[in-house]
Amino acid sequence: MTKYNWGIIGAGNIAGRFAEDLKLLPHARLKAVSSRSADRASSFAKRYKIPDWYDSWDGIAGDPEVDIVYVATHHPFHFENTRACLETGKAVLCEKPFTMNRRELDILVRTAREKKVFLMEAIWTRFLPSTRKVLELLESGELGKLTSVYADFGFRHEFDPEHRLFDPAKGGGALLDIGIYPVFIAQLMAGPPEKLQATARFAPTGVDHSCDMVFSHGNEVVSSLNCTLLSDAPTEANILFEHGWVRMESWWLTPGPITIHRKDKRPRMVKFREPGNGYHHEAEEVMQCLDRGLTESPSLPLDFSLDLMGTLDAVRAACGIRYPQDNH
Repeated sequence: MTKYNWGIIGAGNIAGRFAEDLKLLPHARLKAVSSRSADRASSFAKRYKIPDWYDSWDGIAGDPEVDIVYVATHHPFHFENTRACLETGKAVLCEKPFTMNRRELDILVRTAREKKVFLMEAIWTRFLPSTRKVLELLESGELGKLTSVYADFGFRHEFDPEHRLFDPAKGGGALLDIGIYPVFIAQLMAGPPEKLQATARFAPTGVDHSCDMVFSHGNEVVSSLNCTLLSDAPTEANILFEHGWVRMESWWLTPGPITIHRKDKRPRMVKFREPGNGYHHEAEEVMQCLDRGLTESPSLPLDFSLDLMGTLDAVRAACGIRYPQDNH
């Protein structure tokens, strides 16, 4: 595999975990980091032994030695950060949600395809061994046809109007921040919904505190999904088939075990060993695609992300969840 220089835009917690995992990949070198705060950028660079740092987001976009950029800023900045990197020919792995709405993502996808530059949404769960195993069971038909998907993601966070989770300007709210995971697994297993129902409860700042969704997919598959900032939830995903079911255990979106249930047989738990945080799988996917001359991942193509963003838009429309970006 070719060796690639990575840059990171953003210097928060997720960026740190990603930086740690890049060390697991011998063909990846973390070359630069940028943040609007010079102190954060320099501290991050020192902590992770990164040669270069920038106090502006366009610094990495213009760095000729950076091959791939991981965008790890807050949701509202994904569009401008990613677009700047695509314009200078950088391959981009952008954190979820890709953008604030489908309109923004349409522009990014069109830019990437016109310039023939690699672009992928950083839904790390897609590349974890646990998710791959569930997909194998689905595609093999070992448990029969898929019938239902039940998935949730929730934790209690005390209301704080200053916190990003409750700030509309920072893309706050349960749906875009954590609800995207249940929506993702439902789409991965059953495709985009043909019909949906959704309802939300709202925080005083106007962002959604929680959201409940029911999707009707093709082939009579139904998904029941929930995300919440009001309570600690099981945070499990249960995939039901004709002849059994699979539980992706608590905090299913992270590296962890699954349990396979078959009729008249004892449940079997499958565990997966992970050397790091689990982010190296998506980074490796990007580099493997670039080695093959691809501009999209076959496992997580841009059309999948467009459908995902479209579904999130439809859920928001059903619930009345709006952001400033919707007015553009």
